[in-house]
Amino acid sequence: MLTEADFFPYQRIGVQHMLDHPNAMVWEGMGLGKTPQTLTAIATLLDQMRITAVLVLGPKRVVQSVWRQEAAKWEHLKHLSFSLVQGNAAQRETALRRRRDVYLCNYEVLAWLRTTVEHLWLRHGRYPPFQVLVLDEVTKVKNSQAKRTRELTKLLPYFSRRIGLTGEPAANGYKDLHGQFLCVDGGQRLGVSLTQYRERFLSQSGYMGYEWTATKTGRQRIHDRIHDITLQMSAEDYLDLPPVVYNDIMVDLPPKAREIYNELEKELFVRLDSGADLEVLSQASLINKLIQVASGAAYLVPGGAWEEIHKTKLEALEDVVEEASGRPVLLGYGYIHEATRIAQKFPEHPQSHSGATFLSSKLGERTLNDVLARWERDEVPILCGHPASMGHGLNLQGASANSVVWFSLPWSLELYAQMNARLIGGHRRQGASTIHHILARDTVDELVRDTLTGKTATQETLKRAIHNYRIRRGL
Repeated sequence: MLTEADFFPYQRIGVQHMLDHPNAMVWEGMGLGKTPQTLTAIATLLDQMRITAVLVLGPKRVVQSVWRQEAAKWEHLKHLSFSLVQGNAAQRETALRRRRDVYLCNYEVLAWLRTTVEHLWLRHGRYPPFQVLVLDEVTKVKNSQAKRTRELTKLLPYFSRRIGLTGEPAANGYKDLHGQFLCVDGGQRLGVSLTQYRERFLSQSGYMGYEWTATKTGRQRIHDRIHDITLQMSAEDYLDLPPVVYNDIMVDLPPKAREIYNELEKELFVRLDSGADLEVLSQASLINKLIQVASGAAYLVPGGAWEEIHKTKLEALEDVVEEASGRPVLLGYGYIHEATRIAQKFPEHPQSHSGATFLSSKLGERTLNDVLARWERDEVPILCGHPASMGHGLNLQGASANSVVWFSLPWSLELYAQMNARLIGGHRRQGASTIHHILARDTVDELVRDTLTGKTATQETLKRAIHNYRIRRGL
């Protein structure tokens, strides 16, 4: 059992930052321990009787499998009581009515949460039972115009303290910061209005001015406004990390698959050229069909029936698993048909610890925690998931795994970086870590890779990557 004495000095800085600031933003790299730091600050506030309870909002899998489990590892936190606000509406309401120290709720039910809080407490002239709001993966409310953010802002006045936690605050640029700080400080530093935020700190760029980016002056002004409540720590600054190797595994499309790909590619770019007003993100959406063909299958109708085209990526994945020499690997995919084909190629046999195991939003709490426990015991050879399901919050560093494998890459730099961070960056492993990209040669796989490794997946960089790809392919 760990004690508070086991905290590193930088972790004590994080705890003190949350105690000192009623509105606190914490940007910490993976492996630095945001969760035990936050729980320690919560326990301190409870012990001092400055608060009576806390509401934690986070991704569904995180509230299911991280907060209570992390508290149980620490002697000074094991006394905290938790209520998981999940299930149907009646079960969630029952969970809210329980007297607990920490209430755990996922972002997807924010609309229900607001109306229920109003029904149970506010309309009777009473405050809700929790005074502190913790936003785990605060990037989930980065869009200040999204419905979930608007629902949350209606509840903000009833919290005396608000804490935002994330490892990647602005993976897609400074435009993502407005909603996050709006939900932490109510708009005190960056304003309440997104329009005013853009006018004050950003400028329009790119084709037809659709991309909002921060100028050098704008970035400095943002930093000056937020620095007083923001604690930023990088794992590289505090941990002796093993090196990370990025490895492109190139596969060649079989002749028939190459013929299908080339024909589809020509038709696609002819279509794009005929529609000059088509936004770059729309182009990326159309290019997804090429990504599917490169990965080995494609939908005949969107989200419906699909047809396999080749197996070259599955064969390359088999080589990666064999080369891991018994160490588990973390695998990311982009499409349901990829998951189906991976499951067929590597059928799961839990008793013999072989095959691929999948994490998804459909897993119940007990099943999810069982999978994570088996992963930590090295009993899951291949742990698979879509980056949107595995990208936030889950700590997967307990196993001996040191490889992340991408069957197909996402367009989102945030999802890419977050999923890599689930495994890479912790201090429990020894030796180098490897991020494998399985790429079909001379396909848009290379385009997506170039966009992500450029570290700025904006509309402008995406447009440039598409342009460079077309030059290479003679299109």
